[in-house]
Amino acid sequence: MVPYRASASASIHGRPWIGFAITALVAAALTGGLTTPASAARAKLDPEARKAKAKERAAARAKAKAKARKAATRPAKPTTAPASTRPADPALAAKRAMRVKLATDYLTNWYAKQLNSTDWMARAVALVSISRMPTAESTVSIIKQLEVEKRPVCRLVAWQAALARANMLSEAQHESWLAATRLMIRAELFHGDLRIGLLEMLGSAPIDTGSRTYFRNLMARTSSLDSSDVPTLIAMGQCLRSWGDAGMVELLIKSLSNPSTVVRAELVLQAAGVGPEWNRTPSARREYHKWWLKHKADFTASTPQPEQWKKLKPQYLDPPIELAKFDVLDLKWRREMELDRLQLRSFAFAIALDCSRSMGGELARIKRDMRVMFSAFSQIAREVGVGFTLFAPGGELRHYPLTDSQSKLMARVNSMEIFGPAGEEEWAGAIDKAMNDNRWPRLAKDSRRAIVIITDEPIAAAQFARAMPLAEAGAKKGFRLYGIMVHSLTNAPNNPLSRPLDRTTGASLYKLTPPLNSAPKKPTNPKMPGKAKQPKPKPKKARGGWGHYDQLAKATGGRALDVLVPQGGLGLGLPPSKAGGKAGKMRGNDPMAIAPIYPGGGPTNNILTVVLTDAIGPNHADRVEPLVKILAAYCQKNAARIPERRTWQPPGHMEPNLNKR
Repeated sequence: MVPYRASASASIHGRPWIGFAITALVAAALTGGLTTPASAARAKLDPEARKAKAKERAAARAKAKAKARKAATRPAKPTTAPASTRPADPALAAKRAMRVKLATDYLTNWYAKQLNSTDWMARAVALVSISRMPTAESTVSIIKQLEVEKRPVCRLVAWQAALARANMLSEAQHESWLAATRLMIRAELFHGDLRIGLLEMLGSAPIDTGSRTYFRNLMARTSSLDSSDVPTLIAMGQCLRSWGDAGMVELLIKSLSNPSTVVRAELVLQAAGVGPEWNRTPSARREYHKWWLKHKADFTASTPQPEQWKKLKPQYLDPPIELAKFDVLDLKWRREMELDRLQLRSFAFAIALDCSRSMGGELARIKRDMRVMFSAFSQIAREVGVGFTLFAPGGELRHYPLTDSQSKLMARVNSMEIFGPAGEEEWAGAIDKAMNDNRWPRLAKDSRRAIVIITDEPIAAAQFARAMPLAEAGAKKGFRLYGIMVHSLTNAPNNPLSRPLDRTTGASLYKLTPPLNSAPKKPTNPKMPGKAKQPKPKPKKARGGWGHYDQLAKATGGRALDVLVPQGGLGLGLPPSKAGGKAGKMRGNDPMAIAPIYPGGGPTNNILTVVLTDAIGPNHADRVEPLVKILAAYCQKNAARIPERRTWQPPGHMEPNLNKR
């Protein structure tokens, strides 16, 4: 692979000294010391001695392996005290420290040069890489980039890099980070779960006018009926608990008298540890006011401690690697210098959407999040095309060709509806239509073609027999197929505080054990606290059909993912009575329900994470995936949001909070 040439000074091409530097690091690790020009010359003048040394090392390794095999077969002797460890050789420790410093300094300088690239994604990936380096120079580069970077997503990556190494920041660097954060808040760059990390950072310092204004504005813009807002509302409560601010608590208590704000205000207060048991009735303001008069002094006594920001945890990026664990022999450090150009010329994306009767909730989700996806695609490619092929039972298909116009796309999306009789869906016909009835961009190194199938039914055997040849032929034409297999979230708790908060919209989709796309297994629903036995999900048809999506995706280098969502439109901004489907039943007939948090991030985040990571650089997923997750969160600003509207109704049962007072 030809390394990406960010600039003349950073290019590997034509500069053999870079390859020599890496070779020198490996040689140093193998020989126990650094290879200098003088020592290399001596070795060259005495080849016999070099051969003898090599034989000695080979013999020593063979002897060590034989000893290890013998020890493995020998029964262990019982011991009453821990075995003593031989003290480390100071000279060897010093040599290792020198090698590690040489490697980390070299990599830090290399990544810093990539920050001058004209490709914003190359700069973002360089920030992800440099954030792993435990050096003071890395911190300086991150703070500097945070101040000078103009691209919003790249600034957010730099911000997350600072968060990941908060314990390494000096007082002056923390002030610079805080100043840059204030500017980013004014520019409205924090959306989706990026707000969680921001609120944790703001909560680590005493509340000021800017933080108070942001908190109040966020309270007005969020909704307890929107699943993407619920984690933020919980983080707001945790931030308020850290501040210990009486003014904000009293403002929230006043909000309890309004049926449209009572649920989200009470969620924030409960997350802050304020108030009696859950209420959600017209008496909430009175009950919370009584509680506040008794506990106000205790609550306000707790405020952020000096340098509390040093205890902040990473969110989307890994913390810097520990020097003791840095392996100069690990080839990943060399692979990180072999990225191709990341910015794409064209990205074409088609959705084959099941529009049978049970898919009303997913159709509503597409309408909410289509702008989010189109915005994300537009960030990674200069030319974007998005289209739809709708399929239903009875062989019915409706096709909307690829378009680069967001307004035209949204007009099509908003006109979509459920159609077709009961029966077997037309999966194969939809794949055929999407592949062959669109004007796809020409095949090139910097263009991508992706088709995502979204359905809540396992594919029938006859349909799979027709679809598999299409997938195999499509793979030769550069298509990647993805399957989003939708399952009902049947036993999520009514109280989101009854489980730990997921700060990053799910774990990595490239490091799952077992993998999320393990189709032969039934999807697992989150367990409700206090219940030993959980109801098993009941797929509509035999599980075997779900595995066909894995086979279709694998044939093209794509992925198939299981996602759990509530039935109906609950979680998209509508109250249970208007959410459609079985939404009210799914939340225990609670008209004052809180939207459930999607396990693993939900369909939109999963689609964007996997499709865009594969499109940009699947061989470097450990660095590209965090960038894509940050991009997906930022693009939530484009979601079609519905303001929270409620009327007073008797609330349903609410489980106790996880950390009940």
